[in-house]
Amino acid sequence: MPNLYPSCIIRNRCYQFVSEKRTDAKGFITNDIFVQGENIMSDHKQLKLGKTPNTFIFSVIGLGIAVNYARFKYGIHVKKNKEVARMEGPLVCIGNHPSYLDPFVMVLSVYGRKVNLVAGAFLFRDRIIGPLFALGGCIPKVQFRSDARAVKAMLTVLKNKGTLGIFPEGTRFVDGTSITFDDALSRMIKKTGSGVAFIESHGAYSTWPRWSTNSHRRGRIEGGIKLALSPQEVEKLSLEELSSLMKEQMTYNEYDWLRNNPRVFRSKAITAGAQNIAYACPRCEKDNVMESDIDILRCKACGNQMRMDSSGFLHPVGEGDKGFEDLHLWVLWERDRMRTRIMNPDFSFVEKTRLLLPWGEFEYREVGEGEIRFENGQVIYHGKQCAVENGISYSKKELKAAKKSNKSAKDRTALDNAPVVTKTFDVLKIRGIGAEYGKRFELTEAGGQINRFIPENGQSIFAMQMAIQCMQEIAANP
Repeated sequence: MPNLYPSCIIRNRCYQFVSEKRTDAKGFITNDIFVQGENIMSDHKQLKLGKTPNTFIFSVIGLGIAVNYARFKYGIHVKKNKEVARMEGPLVCIGNHPSYLDPFVMVLSVYGRKVNLVAGAFLFRDRIIGPLFALGGCIPKVQFRSDARAVKAMLTVLKNKGTLGIFPEGTRFVDGTSITFDDALSRMIKKTGSGVAFIESHGAYSTWPRWSTNSHRRGRIEGGIKLALSPQEVEKLSLEELSSLMKEQMTYNEYDWLRNNPRVFRSKAITAGAQNIAYACPRCEKDNVMESDIDILRCKACGNQMRMDSSGFLHPVGEGDKGFEDLHLWVLWERDRMRTRIMNPDFSFVEKTRLLLPWGEFEYREVGEGEIRFENGQVIYHGKQCAVENGISYSKKELKAAKKSNKSAKDRTALDNAPVVTKTFDVLKIRGIGAEYGKRFELTEAGGQINRFIPENGQSIFAMQMAIQCMQEIAANP
């Protein structure tokens, strides 16, 4: 499997999380293990990953309450496949990841089978919700890290002839189109003798796009099984044939589908957040100048305007206005510009930023401020950095404690007096890039260390991510 899954043990309410971190000589985290905590009540057993989902949690709370609520709220319509539901043997359900709503489409598509969904590890951090997800059969994952425990849990599901639900792209669509992934999942399917079902959905991205700052839009999501192969049919395919089939079935462009199947998605501010990925103006070609206003994307520099209709397509407002028909085409243009710039030996992209590092399992602390530079196949942070234990905490717990003691929880003394450092990241050694557009982005190093950056100009985050990806492509294929 890809290195997307963390070492993790799920606790019910009778256990507590304990972590063990190992660091190398440079202070990078080389291992991050959740180890067994104290058994507070001896008559309760530790929850095991990969077990068949608890019937009450999965069927009553999951399907009966959560799924039905989502169907009504988000307009989800799924065609169930009884033949696949009755298929014998282990089954791997594979779906694209256009939005947060994809698990609902997947479990409805194979209604009648209990699905062990691979889910984000952050869902397991809550002491109430976490155990419910675990009892419901979910397997936790964190991007960009290897995890033998999660892989073992997935193998356990398939060994027991269960149903594994997974989104191999690992992250949600940015611009309505699918994301590439490697052939590790196809190797697992072949190794376990599993069947495979490809889940398709239309309208999920348009209902809740990743870049939106205005939550979801009211529309219609359609889904179901696009193609299913029994274990016997999979056995007849070579690994190369199965990998090729998977990539073919997973290739998707929401805008292409909408051109042939027009749909309406209602929102009071349909363009809110789009300026964070469509950041450059196609007319004056200046960066970080686009702004959103209800259904308009407008350039602050030259006044260029594009209106987004209820299907998500863009149209020039006035004569002389210039843009692209959809955000995917807009992003392709920005990527081509970035790649051309990077090919220039004098390319350099600099932004002021704050630096945050992990503290404990669920918190980040501000440890420095300076500038981040992108050039020559490297990402370079140059600025102040204090020890993480002396960093500025923004956790509710510490703010509450500071308030009671009449102290400031945001004492910047250590940060202001911190030494100046230079941290260099080789783009080919960056394991992953996480981003919340308009707010922050994260770089995960080969050793597992996460570096969170909060740029002064949040609109530049997508350009930063794009710069790293383009430098990786150029460095890998000189």
